[in-house]
Amino acid sequence: MNQTAVTERLARYLKVCRRQAMLTALLSCFGGIVCLFVTWGLTYLVSFLTLGPWIGPRHWIHSASGIVVIILLFVAQVQTSREYWSEYSVTTGDGGPVVTFYLPGVGVVSNVNPLAPNTVRTAAKLITDCLLTGPRLLGATANEVRKASRLKRLDTAACAEVLALVLAAGRKMSFQEIVKARSGLDPVTIFLQLRDIDGVLFLQSEPAGLTISAELKETLRS
Repeated sequence: MNQTAVTERLARYLKVCRRQAMLTALLSCFGGIVCLFVTWGLTYLVSFLTLGPWIGPRHWIHSASGIVVIILLFVAQVQTSREYWSEYSVTTGDGGPVVTFYLPGVGVVSNVNPLAPNTVRTAAKLITDCLLTGPRLLGATANEVRKASRLKRLDTAACAEVLALVLAAGRKMSFQEIVKARSGLDPVTIFLQLRDIDGVLFLQSEPAGLTISAELKETLRS
């Protein structure tokens, strides 16, 4: 396949990917700011309702409490994994499995003990998980901006050379095959850069190597 053509098509594709990354970053940033504002408002309201009768309408204290909660949420986002907040356990009143049933005149009820330590901890984790939406969206914003920056600095010609080689082979190529076929390439740098290109698939099955998705193949050929 014509190396120049692949380089030109890859450059156009990367330009589109950068635009998509920046658009995603913009939307995530907007959503994150909205979520943080809602978090601050809820914290202000809870602080006002719980502490207001004791300290009076000191708005700066209630406002500061919202800021403190937001800071703590960012700390929790950095120091804990997403899986931690999705691990739940509850305690039932009879010690058996959780049962949910409909009680006439009351509605849907269950045998979960709401005062048990596990249940209280689960409720706190559920609330925190929801409040972490804002920090997560802003974290996604930073990731997308960094990705767009990496795509801009990417060595398009060298990456296109590897992709043209894989296209011509029409199959998965091992890293060793690629290095042998293109001895002038810096494998450490190029393989890291290729990971940022959507559609480049790294396969760990022996021998480890990479291939190209059908969508990217069509983009580079058309």
